[in-house]
Parts: sequence; structure tokens; C-alpha cells
Amino acid sequence: MRTKVKFTFTRWCFVFFLFLNHPTPVLPAIENDTLPPALESEPYLYLMGRRKMIDAQLKCYNRMQELPPYQGQGLFCNRTWDGWLCWDDTPAGVVTEQQCPDYFPDFDPIEKVTKYCDENGIWYKHPEHNETWSNYSMCNAFTPDKVKNAYVLYYLAMVGHSVSIFTLSGSLGIFTFYKNLGCQRVTLHKHMFLTYILNSIIIIIHLVEVVPNPELVRRDPLGCKVLHFFHQYMTACNYFWMLCEGIYLHTMIVVAMFAKEQQLRWYYLLGWGFPLVPTTIHAISRALYFNDNCWLSVETYLLYIIHGPVMAALVVNFFFLLNIVRVLVKKMRETQEADPHMYLKAVRATLILVPLLGIQFVVFPWRPSNQVLGKIYDYLMHSLIHFQGFFVAMIYCFYNNEVQATLKRHWAQIKYQWEQRRESRHPRRPNFRAAAAAAAAAEAEAGDIPIYICHQEPRNIESATILGEEKAEVIPMEIIEQESCA
Repeated sequence: MRTKVKFTFTRWCFVFFLFLNHPTPVLPAIENDTLPPALESEPYLYLMGRRKMIDAQLKCYNRMQELPPYQGQGLFCNRTWDGWLCWDDTPAGVVTEQQCPDYFPDFDPIEKVTKYCDENGIWYKHPEHNETWSNYSMCNAFTPDKVKNAYVLYYLAMVGHSVSIFTLSGSLGIFTFYKNLGCQRVTLHKHMFLTYILNSIIIIIHLVEVVPNPELVRRDPLGCKVLHFFHQYMTACNYFWMLCEGIYLHTMIVVAMFAKEQQLRWYYLLGWGFPLVPTTIHAISRALYFNDNCWLSVETYLLYIIHGPVMAALVVNFFFLLNIVRVLVKKMRETQEADPHMYLKAVRATLILVPLLGIQFVVFPWRPSNQVLGKIYDYLMHSLIHFQGFFVAMIYCFYNNEVQATLKRHWAQIKYQWEQRRESRHPRRPNFRAAAAAAAAAEAEAGDIPIYICHQEPRNIESATILGEEKAEVIPMEIIEQESCA
């Protein structure tokens, strides 16, 4: 579901900047013009809009012929086609409404169109032109409030992905530089972090180079669609590496007896290889059946070629999470220590797993129709989407006790070396800081780290290190409870 929100946001940004650079025709205030806006702004989309409008007109005429005569009492306004929408028979003195059409990019289908049938049973006519008039004024997608909201969402995306790139790069560097943190789970972390970084970079390039550049979109170069292809691919990789994390955690906690048989090459195939299949099928289908400029439009069911496998991965991860919670609660009951503090630990452990597995997109997949709730939903979901890499980096790297202990130990060693060099330059001055730093470094070196990012050493070290394979791990219940506090 994350991808649908992203596509909707991209469309909002595109039409917003298209409006700023080349203002689109304003919806008619006096009469309903059946002619589409200038086709040169976005030829394919406006061509599709014209087709939608013609189809709607034919359906309207067929509907007016098939419906029985008006059965109500009193005066009424006859059914009609106003040029954009179809209106049924309406009693006199009633204001009827329906959703705005979605023919063109500057239409907002969330808003309402109204049409008034006066007391004499005649559709309302505008006093200036004396012609039948429907109120489409709210359908404009570029009202000041909507433009302001588009600005906020645009900069929220830019800031969120920039912060995510910075924090994820730091996390990836820590896991790569400090070899003592290496294990199978950390290897999966690094691959998932890399998908976040690459996806954020592609999104920023798209928002900076494509969205505010209507001339580029009008020319429709091949590179624009190649960028879209890699965006779709990295998005799919992101979710399938989430699935890899879920499979690995489920195997470690629920099916621990098979921990020694884990082979990371299957995770590589699932995380990097499988997303190529739906992404390639989508690209070919898009080129053949819905080849709009830069593939910016979301008004096509071909997107489900990618959204379907992504949603399937999220649903599987959701059931993995439920099963993990079930095992945690069962283990707590078996220990006969079901005090509130232990249940709190289980809840905290579950909340830590949620951003990793992407469950929030399954729990909240639908946007509310209410305007205020819809705006709250937009800000909440965009914050979760654009800052998700930041949240994952903080939870699984910077807030991890072993990572913190490793960094503290390294910092203590640096301080000790620096104090040693300083002491060599001034041998006469007693340096108590150097002694303190040396003691801190020694203590950190020999200290017992309470939380292990790899949980514990494998029972059979020789079999775990064959062919350079990362060390396997088994997660006992005690360590799981400790990690919930990390």
C-alpha cells in the first residue's frame, strides 16, 4: 500500500508544478464546456480523459433511456447530461451532488459537484448567461489550500528521504566497518538498508528533475521511463527484503530447530531477483497498453502487476508478526512469570518489529473520505513512508546496545591514543585523563555487553563458518526479552 500512496503523491506534485509553470485551464464558472483542455500539456493523459468523457456520455444517454419515468410527486427536473456528468430526475427545490470526474489531472475526484433544481422544476441557470449551470468550482485541484498542502507534502518527502539516506548510510557504514557486529541477521539488515538508500535517491532525483519539469515530461525521453522502472524495482526490492527479514525472524524464533540450515543465497534471490519479474512485466505492459508520458499516471490497473506481489509480501509479514507474538506470549506463560512488566516487554518488542516488517501499510491501507481525517491520514502515512528509513536505522542500529557499546569502546580507544600522543609531547605533566581513558578502554574491551545484535554464538562454530558463511544464530527467550528493551 505504501506504493499507492507514493504514486498518488507523485501525481499531486506533478500536476502542482505543471500548474505553476503552465497554468491549466480553469474549470468553467458559467457553463460546462465539453471540449478538453489543451492537449499539448500532456497529450496521452488528456487523450485518455477525452475517451473517459465520451464513454461517460454514452453511458449517460443509455441510462436515461433505460430508467423508468419519474415516479415521485410534484415538479421535478428532467434527467440530463451537462457536458461532464450525468444527472438523474431530481425533485424541485433539491440540491443534488456527486463526485467530481477524474478526466484530467487538474480535476480533484475527492470533491463534490452540485446542481440545483429550483422550485419550478427547472435546472438552475446562471443569471449572467441564462444557461444551465452546474457548480464545478470545488473540483479545481489547485485551490490555495490544496497548493499549500502539496507544498508541505513535497518538502516532507524531500526532508524525509534526505534524513533517511544520511542515517541509513551511517548505519550501513557501522555494520560494514565493525566486523564484530557481523552475522546473518546483520547481513540482511545491510541489504535492506541498501534498498532504502537507493530507493530514496531515486525518489529525490524524480522529485527534483522530473516533477517540476513539464518540458521534460512533454518530450517524454526514454531516460524518464528508465528512472521510473528503477523506482518501481527498488520499491519492490524494499518490500521483499522486509519479507526476508520477516522470514528470518520467524525461522529464528518460531522454527528455531531449522536455524542451522539457513542459506542466505535464497534470501538474495528473493530480495534482489524476484522483484525483477513483476517490474519487467509492468514495464512491457505499460509500454504496450498505457504508454503515458514518463509513466506518471496512476490511472491504470497495470500497477497491480507490482502492487499485487508487494501486498502479498506485506500480508505474509503480517501473519509472521502475529505468529511471533503468539510464541512470545506462550513462552511467557510457560515461565509462569506473567507479570505486567513482561507483557510490556512483549508489546515493546512487537512495536519494534512493526516498522521493520512494514505492517502499518496493511493495518491502515485505506484513506478516509472525510476531508479532515483524510488530511491527517496523508500527513501520518507520508511521515511513516518518507521517514521509515530513518526509523529503521535508529531502531536497528543506533538504539542497539551492542552497537552503542562498540562505538563507546572505539571512542575510548581514540581518546586513549590521543591522550598518549599528547603525553608524549608534554612528558613532565601528569595526565590523569590518559589513565582514565586507558581504564575506560580496558573496561570496554573486557566488559560484558548485555545485548547481542546476533543474539548468541552458534552452538557448532565449525559448521557455521564453512565456505565463509555468516554465523548462524539461535534466539533464546531470554535474549528476546532483553532485545525488547534495546
